[in-house]
Formats: sequence, C-alpha cells, structure tokens
Amino acid sequence: FEALDTDSALRPTVIKTGDVWTKRMQQNLLTKMHEENVTLQLQKKEKNKAFDLLDALSRSGSLPIACAELHVFVAATHCFENSLMATVIQDNINPIEKMENSMLIVASTIFDLSPAHLLKNEQEEERVVKYSPALFE
Repeated sequence: FEALDTDSALRPTVIKTGDVWTKRMQQNLLTKMHEENVTLQLQKKEKNKAFDLLDALSRSGSLPIACAELHVFVAATHCFENSLMATVIQDNINPIEKMENSMLIVASTIFDLSPAHLLKNEQEEERVVKYSPALFE
C-alpha cells in the first residue's frame, strides 16, 4: 500500500470476533430455520468436524478438490487528518475521491493489476487521473 498511498491514509484494521456466535440452520429444506448460540468450545468442535469432513472427502489429501472456493476478508481503514466536515469545508478535499483512491490501491494490490485495468472505461480513468495522478505513473 505504501508505494501508492501518498497521503498515508490507509491503516491496517484488526477484526476480532466475539466469543459467542449465532448459528442459523435448517435440518433440511422442509423445516424452519432456527438459531443457536455457539460458544468457544462448540466453535472448536464444529471446526474439527469440518476438517474431518474435508479429510474424508479428499481421502487425507490424496484426492484433489477440483472446484473449491476460499473466501478471505481483508480490511483497511482510511484515516482523514480532520473530521469529515473539516476535510470538506476547511481543507476543500472531496472525501469520496480520497476513498475511491484508497479502494483502487487495495484492489490493485489484491488483484495485482494497475488501477487503469480496474476502472470501467476511459471516462472513469480520465476522472480518476485528475485527482489521483500518482496511481497512473
């Protein structure tokens, strides 16, 4: 992020989950949805059950899993030097442009693409180049 974030506005974000989760499930398609609280011990038990199932389905890794998805949650915080109103009124800075700049930095880092390849069309690129020329150098 540091190479493209000239304002040093992006900060790492730590996300912590609660100790008790809420699990929503159906026994089958014909039953109603119900909720239950999942404590730390039950979370560990459910995680072990999931890994045991994965181990059984792949025969301890000897069978490849051809179609699978891994979802990763990435978080970053955009920090302004002043409050939002002071940024708009006193600094005369459009916060939406700054946020869009940050989103392009994160997306270009994750997808390993230049910001120009992430924008929809040339008009979008022209608009973004006006307020974030460093992204396109």
